[in-house]
Amino acid sequence: MNTSTAAADRTGPSRPRLRGLRAAGALVVVFLLLWAADSALASRAEASLSSDIEEVSDLRASPRVYLGGFPFAQVLLTGELPDASVDSLDVDVAGLGIANTRTELHQVSVSPQQALRGDIVGAPAEMLLRRVSLDGVAFGQLLHMTDLDISHPYDISPGGGVAAEAQLTGTPPGFDEQISGLVTLRLDGPEFHMEVVDVLTAPAGRVDDAEDALTLNFDTRRLPLGGQASAVSVGGGSISFESQRFNTVVAMSDLAAADDGESALSD
Repeated sequence: MNTSTAAADRTGPSRPRLRGLRAAGALVVVFLLLWAADSALASRAEASLSSDIEEVSDLRASPRVYLGGFPFAQVLLTGELPDASVDSLDVDVAGLGIANTRTELHQVSVSPQQALRGDIVGAPAEMLLRRVSLDGVAFGQLLHMTDLDISHPYDISPGGGVAAEAQLTGTPPGFDEQISGLVTLRLDGPEFHMEVVDVLTAPAGRVDDAEDALTLNFDTRRLPLGGQASAVSVGGGSISFESQRFNTVVAMSDLAAADDGESALSD
């Protein structure tokens, strides 16, 4: 080994290598700065839309808004948001009580100005999904049970569609102890039908009364779905109803967690 090579080895990386490391570091810094700026743009737009929704909704907490696309700034060039969603928790629904609502949007066409403001009202969307989830308290109000528990009857991932099944446990009016039953949840056009498949537990001689207590029918157009339900599912201790529209225009009523009108769910 000659002395110049040995000296270079002792003094560390060569100048070309140092330049390469510095260039890579500079690229990382630039990427992080661009990512931070892009995140700030998205957060500002999401906060603006959340504030607009909160103004027209009587909510206990600000809705959680997500405006998709990475980087978010790509929408300024493409004019399209790939995905967007709004989640509202603890929504007061007339005749029903407290529910959770979610709106999902796909392929939303917006101008750069709309994107930066988070203003998607009036924008065309390829698909809009609206979901209303009723937990044991809300669904229990329909059955006049204050201690209703909702569970999936099988140890599998809950599915959804025009029919599903659930296991319900609670104390109906006129009962001194809880009853439990396996029920089917079925959509027939706009109508929702809940019927008993099997009464699992009930006081002696009161199986028929328990079956009556676990039977329910109502028009899903009275839910804040913007139309009749197209799917029903069970999961997370709740019964959820969904509606879908295609090639539609986004309205504030699609995003706001407001009741659609006079409720037909209460007796």
